[in-house]
Amino acid sequence: MTPLTANTLKNLLERVDFARQGEIRSLAPNSPTSIDIRFSVQDSARGYDWIDVLFRIEGVNDAKLVSDNVLRGLDMSEGITVEVTPKGAALAIGSYAGRADEAPCYILGTSIGYEELPFSG
Repeated sequence: MTPLTANTLKNLLERVDFARQGEIRSLAPNSPTSIDIRFSVQDSARGYDWIDVLFRIEGVNDAKLVSDNVLRGLDMSEGITVEVTPKGAALAIGSYAGRADEAPCYILGTSIGYEELPFSG
């Protein structure tokens, strides 16, 4: 798992176009304070081939999660919002910069990391 900083986050999100039109593959709590969420996205650095990106949020202190059947139906046209600040980290479905806790599905924690994985199509 590679930790995300403000600089690496910007590069990753631009490479995968903020996961716009991507697919949510899974949402899995690892523990009460650790949650994984996996997306299938197109990667511009690989000629727009599909890959999976797994985000792990640690130190979770607030989250609004949805069931698997609702998760698959969430609109990904706006992609995802991922933020890393000195105060913590946030991941939200949709465009919610600065207000992740207003998204239909979000996870707030102390840190976030990611891993690139083969496409699970």
